[in-house]
Amino acid sequence: MSTPPPAGIPAADTGTVVNRQAIQSTEALLRPYLRLTPVVALDAAELGLPPGPLVLKLEQLQHSGSFKARGAFANLLLRDIPPAGVVAASGGNHGAAVAYAARARGIPARIYVPEVSSAAKISRIRAYGADLVVTGASYADALAASEEWAAGTGALPVHAFDQAETILGAGTLGTELAAQAPAVTTVLASVGGGGLLAGIAASYAGQAKIVGAEPEEAPSLTAALRAGRPVPAPAGGLAADSLAPRQLGTLTYAIISGSAGQAVLVSDDDIRRAQQLLWDRLRLVAEPGGAAALAALASGRYRPGPGETVAVVISGGNTTAVDFGG
Repeated sequence: MSTPPPAGIPAADTGTVVNRQAIQSTEALLRPYLRLTPVVALDAAELGLPPGPLVLKLEQLQHSGSFKARGAFANLLLRDIPPAGVVAASGGNHGAAVAYAARARGIPARIYVPEVSSAAKISRIRAYGADLVVTGASYADALAASEEWAAGTGALPVHAFDQAETILGAGTLGTELAAQAPAVTTVLASVGGGGLLAGIAASYAGQAKIVGAEPEEAPSLTAALRAGRPVPAPAGGLAADSLAPRQLGTLTYAIISGSAGQAVLVSDDDIRRAQQLLWDRLRLVAEPGGAAALAALASGRYRPGPGETVAVVISGGNTTAVDFGG
């Protein structure tokens, strides 16, 4: 993985390169540990939207219930793990993924989550056997606590998004999607800290339009694109346990902005309607953060152009809700 990255896709400070070739190598390494999640191809009219080709990438069917398993395994397989094991801070999905991957690899794991983390995600982390600490009001509080633990114990921090290996793992979703649905011209994915969108952008390397969907109450990418750098942003809303890190990552911003990534804001009501739509029309369950990308399309906040084939990533399904009032 020492090949210089292509223009616009920088290397991390660690020297680990984030580009299409590195993601393809990572995908081969991770394949024994991941599910090849399915895609569903349909006409958008089936969801009550303007007619047009639509592909859904069902990543809520991944191990631990979200795409985060990809980055978790990438960290555990590509980095040297100390005897103290690993530590991670998370809104919930990343923590569940690290706990799952650590159990699979026989590695000690300590996970910090904020008080807004959902019961479903906390239950998953505990079920995977990690040492769980619930602390603070937000992801940023949990992250600070995890960093203190790492400094005192020597445990390896596994960052939820702004770590080269995390992005490489997330990028394997793009590699899969491109092989499963080669006609796709646009990929819509949810944004919190930007790891998923950065990984997809690096994997496509300019071969598709990359659009991030984020809550109006947690506009980390929108704020960063406006300021020309990651800046603090509000961190609230319905999807606060997965899409509210307060600030986009430095590395994720460099990759997304260098790939001409775009941002679309969606409301909490848009997200609820997208969850309901998935359940009513396809009997698919998604958590709020997992449905944000579909919310951008279903609300009309993102409107495909003529001849555009859109893929929407359903990124997670860790929720206790099944029937969303239907």
